[in-house]
Amino acid sequence: MKKLFFALLGAALVAAPALRAQDMGALPLSVKAVNAEKLKAAIEKSKAETADAKKGAKSATWIKLGDAFLEAERMPVNGLYSTLSEETLKATFGQTTTRQEEMGGATVTVYPYEHFTAWVSGGQVQFFLPTTVVDPAALDNAYDAYDHAYTMDAKSARKVADGMENIRIRGMENGGAHFSLSKHLEASADFRRAYRASVHPAVNRLDTIALFYAGMTGVFGGDYENAIADLDRAIETGYEADGETYRLKFLALYNLDRKEESLEVLKKAVAIYPANEDIIDMLLRYYAENEGDPTGMIPMVEEAIAQNPDNANLYQGLARIYDKLNQVDNAIASIRKAVAIVPEDFLSNYLEGLYIVRKGDAMNAELGNMAITSRDQYQSALAEVNAVFASALPALEKAYSITPSEIATVELIKNLTFRLRDDEAMNQKYEKYNALFESMSAAE
Repeated sequence: MKKLFFALLGAALVAAPALRAQDMGALPLSVKAVNAEKLKAAIEKSKAETADAKKGAKSATWIKLGDAFLEAERMPVNGLYSTLSEETLKATFGQTTTRQEEMGGATVTVYPYEHFTAWVSGGQVQFFLPTTVVDPAALDNAYDAYDHAYTMDAKSARKVADGMENIRIRGMENGGAHFSLSKHLEASADFRRAYRASVHPAVNRLDTIALFYAGMTGVFGGDYENAIADLDRAIETGYEADGETYRLKFLALYNLDRKEESLEVLKKAVAIYPANEDIIDMLLRYYAENEGDPTGMIPMVEEAIAQNPDNANLYQGLARIYDKLNQVDNAIASIRKAVAIVPEDFLSNYLEGLYIVRKGDAMNAELGNMAITSRDQYQSALAEVNAVFASALPALEKAYSITPSEIATVELIKNLTFRLRDDEAMNQKYEKYNALFESMSAAE
């Protein structure tokens, strides 16, 4: 069962914000020589000063120690930032022997340098990591030093805030790189580090994205207990990512064999985000593998509708549930209510047409199994099927008029009108939409 749910993990990435270092803030190109021994010496000197009775009693001494740790972390990658052009990378840091790696279905060029490695795609640096590590715990040690300074003297808040912000940036940059390399536990620790820095009293700028990513990568890496704590905090702060935070929490609980708790999380998610098809699909899979009645989802959404009857998304979500349960007539009725509330919504119109087509497909399958005794009987039954197919066209053409760039709509109309092309009007529609489909396909 674990494998089934882990196969669904990738869908969480679709809803999640892009993990790229430029989202964390670009650093100015200011390259300095890296001297690891000098950086170590600066840390040791600052440690000695904090141990001195007189100097250690000053917040400035602890800030200096935090700066020393932070400098040791930042110097190996100084001058780097995501979106730095490949040409500037080579011009600044020189030539190096590169290699190609497949990553996420794309080919990435790896640039290994003395103190860092950069991964380049599309002519730009995508992410990077230091290879010269002066202190593996530099960011944590920097945090502790800055925090100590703040507890000693609140007047140091501005300098402490600057240090914490730099810890946050480096945590997010490292986390993005580790995530891209599928080093999920390292990424989770990086993102948690960034979040901790963001909520320090001197900063008090809640980085909910860092918190969400800490939980997400924790689930991916199998650190379920910590992931649940991170995801709970994300939910408490209102960061639910259209329901993905709940879905990830479900996965963590389920893989800890806390099945009843995991089911309650999914039920809550369906009630809040009934239009999230991934959540619905996951809940249906849960019921398929465990005891329970999936139709129990319907009252949850109906209760939400009763409280908010003008919410088209709720009706759309209910329609999706009925569709998943193969209750096509109920799916059509529900999606039509969504269309009535928001007539110009592309997706609701498209889904209405799609569900009607599915009804026609089911009728057509039944027709193939019928004991037909005469040509007239067959023609009569076929006419009923085609009438259902034809009734899908108004909704699909409305969807096309709303979003003419969506090729899926054009293809569905093309296929429908091809089936009904014995009628001259339908044949004309077929020629129109077939030409459109061919043109759109060629442009892709």
